This record gives sequence, C-alpha cells and structure tokens, in this order.
Amino acid sequence: MSDVSGRARLWFAAGGVAVLALGIAIAITVNPADDDHPVAKASASASALPSANVTTNPANPNAHARSARQQIAQPRESGSWPGNYGLSGVNGFPVLNSASVKEFCTLRGRACNIAQTYTDRTDYDTMTRNSGWVFEYFADFDGVLVISQALVPDKGEALMAACANGDYDQNWRDFGALMVTHGRGDSIVRLGWEMNESSMAWRGLDTEDYIGCYRKAATALRSANPQVVLDWTINAHNTPKDLCGGLSTNCYPGDEYVDIIGIDNYDHHPWSPTKADFDRTAAAPEGLTWFFDFARSHGKLFSVGEWGIMPTGDAGRDNPAFIGWMHEWFAGHAEFLAYEAYFQRCDGTFSQSSILRPNDPDCLPNTGSSDAYKNLFTR
Repeated sequence: MSDVSGRARLWFAAGGVAVLALGIAIAITVNPADDDHPVAKASASASALPSANVTTNPANPNAHARSARQQIAQPRESGSWPGNYGLSGVNGFPVLNSASVKEFCTLRGRACNIAQTYTDRTDYDTMTRNSGWVFEYFADFDGVLVISQALVPDKGEALMAACANGDYDQNWRDFGALMVTHGRGDSIVRLGWEMNESSMAWRGLDTEDYIGCYRKAATALRSANPQVVLDWTINAHNTPKDLCGGLSTNCYPGDEYVDIIGIDNYDHHPWSPTKADFDRTAAAPEGLTWFFDFARSHGKLFSVGEWGIMPTGDAGRDNPAFIGWMHEWFAGHAEFLAYEAYFQRCDGTFSQSSILRPNDPDCLPNTGSSDAYKNLFTR
C-alpha cells in the first residue's frame, strides 16, 4: 500500500505498547547483478523450501502448526481455497496481537493458520534486536507467523549504503537469534517488502544499494537462524520510474536469497469494476498473475501477504466482487500459493480495507465484502 507516513502511528495505543512508526507497506531496492557485494549461499537447511511440485507431497498429520516450512509443504488442491491445508489469515487489527487475529477469524467462521505482523521502525535496534514484543504478542498463536521487516528505519534512506556495506550485520544476526529464542525461527519474514513503493525508506532509489542491503540482511539473518523463510514482496500494479529503474523485478536480489516471491494486491489504482478488468490488471506487468508467473519462472512459491478492498481509493465504494475474484484466483493457483493474508485497516479517509467489523465506528461497514468473505473463506 502507499502513503506509509499516513499510517505510521499504528495500532498499539490500544495495546498499551509505545511502539511507533509501524508501516503498512514497506519498500526496498535490490540489484540482481551486483558484483560489488559477494554472494553468500544460504545453508542447505535455509534453502530447502519446497518450490515446485508441492502437491506431490503426502499430507503430514504431524506437521507442526507453527512451522512455516512444514505447513507450506502440505499439499494444496488446485480448485479450492483454503481447503484442508491452505495458509490463510490476517494482520492483527486494531492491535498487532493474537487476540485481534482470533477475533477476525472467529467472525469469518474459520480459524486462521497464519498471522501477519510488523516490527517497529524507530531505529535499527528497535527494528531488530529489541523487537521481542512482536513475538510476545503472538506467543499464544498456534499458527505460522509472518513478520514484515524493514531494511532500514523510517526516514533511514541514507543508511541503505551502510547496510549494503555490512554495517548492520550484527543487528540482523541478533534479529535471527531473537526469532529462535522465542521459538519462532521457522517463520516467514517479508524482508524489505514493497521496495517499489514511494513511501518506504528502503525503496529502490539505488537498485545496487537495495540489493546489497537485502543480501547482507538475508545472509546475516540466516547465519543466526537457518530456518527462517524469506519472502520478497512487491507492491502491485506499478513502479515509479525513480525506483528499481521503473520495474520492480530489477530489484530482485537473486534466487539464493529468496524462498518465496510475493505481492501486495489491493483493489485500487486501478480498481476492478468487472471481472474483465480484474483479469486484465492481473495479467499486466506487476499484476497478480504476471508476478505469479515471475515467481514460477524462478522456481519459487508465491504469496499474497496483503490484499483487500479499498473503498476510499479510485473505486470509491465497497466491492464484494473483488473478494470473489481474489478467492477464485487463490483457488486456481492453490498448488503454488504459500499463503495469503487479508489486510485490516481503518484509517480515516485513507485506508478502509477492514471487513467483519460491523461495530467499529471508525470503519466503513463494507457489508457486501464482509458477507462475500465469510461465505467464501470458511471453506
């Protein structure tokens, strides 16, 4: 999503935690052909994610509910979603904690097996080694955790070159160790997500610095936590000319640094008034289907870490049909879909993507989308 500054003073007041500067979507810049930054291959355990014929794997009744790797390896049948083993969930709203996730999933009529959250971005320390609260807030969540993790703090654009030089490698090692300490080593990290979004401090203003920073962070994080699953995610639909050379995939850090390739996909800019519009947007460069094909060409599974309606965008209204088209797309691509998470947010006139919140005075009712979501995602 765009306009991080407008979303930066998060949900945490309701939780009694003084955590500020959390963004909804973050952006980073990566350069694939970067000879100045040596490539360090991940350990075998860090790169052993299933990447292709996941449906040939037998169902594992003993798969640990909190293990991203074991859950992603479960077979997902094309044509249904979530089905028996699809990873489907939401971010915590109004508080980034398990209670908010469970409330949403109770209302939809099906437990969530994935929860998406964010670290604080005040400075490098709060973003990495001092982010234990992220895991404490989900200590009782018996599912897979997805952490959206910036590459530099808010307003830290000038730090990208230093990150690419390895100056913050110890911070990344500390973050990896923290994940392990909290029993969440085998979780998904959306590292430097939405690097092609103008409001992100780690956006791809300098593609080489972005790629170098991502690679350094990924390598250091994996050295302390070989089980981490790294998800490289873009913002859907378009990349400004000054970011990643005008195309998000120019910032791809390389297959050995990425386990999952994903997209954040909202019904705005452009919105989809018809199924033909939805399909056309999905097939266009940096659209849902276009980027899925990019992921598959690299042998990676795909994720949709944020998605939702956007009635305050160019649509200007609730659009329950978008919920249906997204569900149909998930079902049609289930075999290679690692996970998806709806994005909840009520933020005045900017973001009103929330559903299933009929009694929240700050949220638009979005009744049609709420009904469509409940009908489809209980299956």
